[in-house]
Amino acid sequence: MKNTLKKSSFKIFILLIAALVIFPAYYQKDFSAAYAREIPPTLIFSQCGKLLEKGIQKVELYATYENKGLFAKNITVIVKDLKTGKQLFNIEPKENAGYSPDITLADFTGDGIKEIFLGIDSGGSGAFGYYYIYSIKTGKVNTLFDFASLPDDYSAKYSDGYKVTVTYTPEKRDFLIDLSGRDKEYLDSIYNSDGTLKKPVTAYVSAVNTVYPFFSNTRNKFDILVMRRITGLYNADSLGYTQDFMSYNGKVFETYYRTVAIN
Repeated sequence: MKNTLKKSSFKIFILLIAALVIFPAYYQKDFSAAYAREIPPTLIFSQCGKLLEKGIQKVELYATYENKGLFAKNITVIVKDLKTGKQLFNIEPKENAGYSPDITLADFTGDGIKEIFLGIDSGGSGAFGYYYIYSIKTGKVNTLFDFASLPDDYSAKYSDGYKVTVTYTPEKRDFLIDLSGRDKEYLDSIYNSDGTLKKPVTAYVSAVNTVYPFFSNTRNKFDILVMRRITGLYNADSLGYTQDFMSYNGKVFETYYRTVAIN
């Protein structure tokens, strides 16, 4: 009888030890997963300005950073009334994840009321980013600029004479990039000894790569510089950038000066 009780007590003791080891680990894992799903957003920008016809507003930029990393998710712009603290607008960009999100408050329309310029690095090769300009002066969120909405109006190809021809296709306007300074091995892979192409070779013009806001003294407002990357035989073969200087005309941003910059 005593041996039976000892055996039973030993089994109960073993089960208790197992429970103390297994269950805490299980609940800790479950709690960690639940906590990960509820990571609080981080305030990464805060600035005040006149974005409506009346009063001063406060613009805040939030994002969620998992595991103390650099990659931001759930990027959100919050606009509040500075005096009352009441939330007025919640803006979520179409592309709401990336690196180094930042905001510039600037007047792109020339009426003295500021808009919200939002830029986010994609983190991929080529230094691509996502760019938006939002206006709230009408009492609702209006997207004045969306990088993804710009058409791909450029093409590029290698031409005779150690050149790359970049074409703005709507107007059939050509820009030439001189390759004669490149190394002999590179040129010999494309050209004959007399400078003619061995065969047709296409270069590449990317979609919108980078957008820079800048102040125009003549217009007394902010304009934007939109750049697209030009590459040659491979992605790392960077040849230059198309540059569109654009200004808001009351309806859309339109180009008033266009050029090509070489590396």
